[in-house]
Amino acid sequence: MVAPNGAYLQPVHHPRVPITGEQLIHCLHECAEAGATMAHIHARDQQGAHSLDPALNQALYQQVIDAAGDRMVIQLTTEAVGRYSPQQQMALIKAVKPEAASFALRELIPDHQPPSKAVTDFFAWTVEARIYSQFILYHPRELARYYTLREQGILPSRGHHLLFVAGRDRTPPRGMSEDVVAMYHALHADGTIPWSVCAFGCHESRCLTTAATLGGDVRIGFENNTQHIDQSQAHDNASQITNFRNTLENLGYCTKPVQALRQTMTQSF
Repeated sequence: MVAPNGAYLQPVHHPRVPITGEQLIHCLHECAEAGATMAHIHARDQQGAHSLDPALNQALYQQVIDAAGDRMVIQLTTEAVGRYSPQQQMALIKAVKPEAASFALRELIPDHQPPSKAVTDFFAWTVEARIYSQFILYHPRELARYYTLREQGILPSRGHHLLFVAGRDRTPPRGMSEDVVAMYHALHADGTIPWSVCAFGCHESRCLTTAATLGGDVRIGFENNTQHIDQSQAHDNASQITNFRNTLENLGYCTKPVQALRQTMTQSF
């Protein structure tokens, strides 16, 4: 998976971060050529700010699907950025009905609040609507909570996968390989739910290599990191994918085509 822009990155931070729909589509075509089979996208408003406005997201999602949907699975974010409520996050997905969506568990079901019936009903609806959901987790304790919520029937047992985020809560954010290992050890041994890793900072490739060797999938891109391991700037999102794909192939791994990913998604329901 590629995450090419995120909620915060601006051209002042890197000239090749895609902000407009046209820039995003051009970027995704390059990333598909490099080997990415899924894209995690954020809509930006006219000022370049992250937005969960349903109309804006619907327009962008349709634009991207029309241009690149045969080459990649397109995942729509619900990231709150401290501005949007769970009700607004759920309303976005209800309105757009994307083929895939991501949800930070800590945002939709905060630790200090009991899960609402609205949230339970919403996640049951995502399975009925066959929206392939991704639950984003930051620590082993959040993975333990995910399992508890599944056992309680609040989260579904099918139609989703997991994303472990390495290094988000460090200052500055920086993932380390041991973060990935800790999450891996917290996984239940049944192996029924696919999982992947993304990592903040210049050690991104080390974290993702660790994930791959442990059997996980990977998310790469400017949302989490724009640097090589020597802290020099990466040229663009596609070059990050190419470099990492070369690393994987040197280790004997290969990437799967988008058709295989869509088959996995279908079988998960």
